[in-house]
Amino acid sequence: MPPTPPNAYDQFHLPAGDRHALYVAQYGQPDGPATVVLHGGPGSGTQPSVLEWFDLSRQRVVLFDQRGAGRSTPLGEITHNDSQALVADIELLRKRLNISRWMVVGGSWGATLALMYAGAHKEHISALVLRGSFLASAREMQWFFQSLKAMVPQGWAALVNGWSEAQKNHVLATLTQHLLRGTDKEQHDAAMRWAAYEDSVMQAMNGKLIEAPSSGARQASERVLAKYRLQAHYLSQGCFTSEHALLDIASGLKHLPVALIHGTHDLVCPPENAVRLAAAMPHARIFWVTQGGHTPADPGIAAALRTAIQTLNPP
Repeated sequence: MPPTPPNAYDQFHLPAGDRHALYVAQYGQPDGPATVVLHGGPGSGTQPSVLEWFDLSRQRVVLFDQRGAGRSTPLGEITHNDSQALVADIELLRKRLNISRWMVVGGSWGATLALMYAGAHKEHISALVLRGSFLASAREMQWFFQSLKAMVPQGWAALVNGWSEAQKNHVLATLTQHLLRGTDKEQHDAAMRWAAYEDSVMQAMNGKLIEAPSSGARQASERVLAKYRLQAHYLSQGCFTSEHALLDIASGLKHLPVALIHGTHDLVCPPENAVRLAAAMPHARIFWVTQGGHTPADPGIAAALRTAIQTLNPP
């Protein structure tokens, strides 16, 4: 049984404009060195399990749900929701909490967003920890939605079951069409297909070959539907950035302490991403996790996160 997460000493919703309000929670010591954690997805929402990476007896940790995600409102809203708005939200939150500089920790999509925030506000960042970095490239989209079928054949077959050849050749575009412009039935079906495919990929990284998910009509929960609508909205538009722009930002962070954490068996965000980032910022410290996957629940990934965070934010 996982440990019970500590109680937040502060929780509130921060109005961010355009009807959006961000759920925020603070943990640890109000006067300790501050860290903000940027969750993945887009749309996944924050998880209290990330608190295990920190020493809450001396550190201050800020968690929040990005626009449309988790406990932020309106749930699943894609209007006035893009990467630039999220960067502005992070800075709004920093000012609201009266924090002059903070460590920024982000994984997967959260690492993408951390880089974009650093590009706009690096003077307010004390250190950067990027785990399983995603570079928002067409290369990665092609890998995850098309080429990865070679590694998870059953999961991919279930993802595209019943589709035409044209739809199978453009998986992300098909999912986006169903999730953002489809009927209620099509939206829920697409969300469940995507969720089941992600689960098959995660299990493959754990050394398991799972059975294909059962077919038939399935109803996604409100939160699952919101998550994948947000992902479709962002991924179909290249997350409103580019790999070139992100690497350009990275090359400008020469005086900022940076840790790159990546599993050698990450099937979601290829290890090549860490190599490209390291080439752009050779001063960064790389933590390779042998046979590590993508999820921070991987013991090796979690251990590397704890080490990197404590190394860059010592007592």
